Amino acid sequence: MAEADPADVVADGVDQVSLEDQFKGAQREMVAELNDAAKKEGADTSLISFGKKDTDEALWRFLIQVGWNLLSALDLVKSACEWHSRNRGTLDGVLRDTFAKKPGMFSLRQVGHDKEGRPLLFICFAQNSATPAEHTVDSIISFAQHIAENAGRTNRQGAAGKEGKTFTLVVDCSGIQPKAILKPTMLVKVHQTMTLLYPSTVDSILLFNYGPEVRNTWKELKGYLDEELAAKVKFVAVQNASRTLTTKFPHDEGQWLRDELAANKTLPLSDDQIHFWAQGSEHDPRAAPPYVAAFIDKRPAGHEPHPGILYGEKPEKPVEGE
Repeated sequence: MAEADPADVVADGVDQVSLEDQFKGAQREMVAELNDAAKKEGADTSLISFGKKDTDEALWRFLIQVGWNLLSALDLVKSACEWHSRNRGTLDGVLRDTFAKKPGMFSLRQVGHDKEGRPLLFICFAQNSATPAEHTVDSIISFAQHIAENAGRTNRQGAAGKEGKTFTLVVDCSGIQPKAILKPTMLVKVHQTMTLLYPSTVDSILLFNYGPEVRNTWKELKGYLDEELAAKVKFVAVQNASRTLTTKFPHDEGQWLRDELAANKTLPLSDDQIHFWAQGSEHDPRAAPPYVAAFIDKRPAGHEPHPGILYGEKPEKPVEGE
């Protein structure tokens, strides 16, 4: 049996919405026109999609980003294709070497899906082991690109809505040092590059376990982002946390987030939470049970979980009685 093309592999249980339903009339014609124009300019448009079958959906997102201006979208598509062509081949080796030595360098990871089928991404700053010197624009972009590419292939959401296929990001602010990490120049560069590569892909960014310093820093930084993205950042107060998790996420993902957020709130972190890339003794910090079963235990072609899970050594568990 021939091995499946990784770009064509789709998550278990994904219902694919036909392109005929996704794109109507003039919009569909503009997508085709943009694809033809990009190819005439020598751009490989398959590089900008999360899979070969998603190229039209990716082009649609680029058009949304620029208000359906064909020439502006063409410029963005060409730049994105050039970036992917130049960098994609080198990222896997860098990530493998980096995370084999330091599995917890960055904690951003896919942990499941929300109720609409969007990939659910999670990050906890207390779990990041990157030093200030390692916390560079290039390292952040290469890692975030790896996570986005793989998470995008598990998207269970059709592209029929205004947003298209998007992500939900939950940010656990435990352990964050806003002034040390959230620097304007770094934020702008990461934002510009990720917006170029994956326009119109963020549905919402939900912040938990934050303090006054985080809110004050956000007031200073949000002016560096475009208004549309800044509007998607929501601070979830303690009294609203349970309701938000119940409303936004399926039961398993919602419960996992409750447990993970609670476990990370107590500093210093336990060994299980520090070693989030390994299965814990009680709570599993890697991800919610459905994601663990479908994408970590099974490892389907076309999707890779957090590189620490793939390449990092598992911490030795203490022997009982010692």
